[in-house]
Amino acid sequence: ANLSAMMDDTDKLRQFYADATALGLSILPPDVNASNYRFEPVDGEHIRYGLGGIKGTGRAAIEAIVAARAERPFTDLFDFCRRVDKRSVNRRAVEALIRAGAFDAIDARRASLLASVGAALDHGERAERAASQVSLFGEESGEGEAAPALIAAREWSEAERLAQEKASLGFYLSGHPYHAHAAELSRLVQQSLSALKP
Repeated sequence: ANLSAMMDDTDKLRQFYADATALGLSILPPDVNASNYRFEPVDGEHIRYGLGGIKGTGRAAIEAIVAARAERPFTDLFDFCRRVDKRSVNRRAVEALIRAGAFDAIDARRASLLASVGAALDHGERAERAASQVSLFGEESGEGEAAPALIAAREWSEAERLAQEKASLGFYLSGHPYHAHAAELSRLVQQSLSALKP
C-alpha cells in the first residue's frame, strides 16, 4: 500500500523498496503479463511491481494493457501493439515499459525491443485497419499479415541497461552500477557504509 501511495515520488519509492528488501520481502520486476497498476502482493514474501510506478505510462495506458491481456497473455511486442488500445498506449508508454524491463519475461533483448517499437506500432495499426475492413465487408481473413521479426540491435551493456532502467523507474531495480566494480574495489573498500561506527 505504501509503495502504491508513493508511485509518483521516486525518492520515497526507493526508500520503501529498500525497507521492503531489508525486511526480507522480494519486489518482483514489472511485467506486462502479470503486473497491474498498483503494487500488489503475490504471496507473503513477494510484491509485484506496479506498472503505474513506471514514468511515462499513466493510469489510462495501464488499464488498457490490463484489459487487453484479460483474454490471454501477450506473446511478443507485436502481439502487444496489435491488441492494446493505441489511443491510450502511445509510443512513449511502450518505450518506458521496455526500459523498465516489463517485457523481459517475453523477450529480454531490451535494445532490440526498443528499436522495434515503431515497426510494432505500425504493424498493430495495419492489423486494426485490416480487421475493420474485414468486419465492414463481412469476410474472413484469418489473422492477417504475419508479425515481422524484431529489428536487430546491439544489446545494452549492464551499465546501459541499468541507466535505462533508472530513467524509467527512478532508481536501479535489477542491480547497481557499483556491483560491476565491487571485486576490483574490494581492496580499497573494507566495509559498507552501514557498518561504519562513530
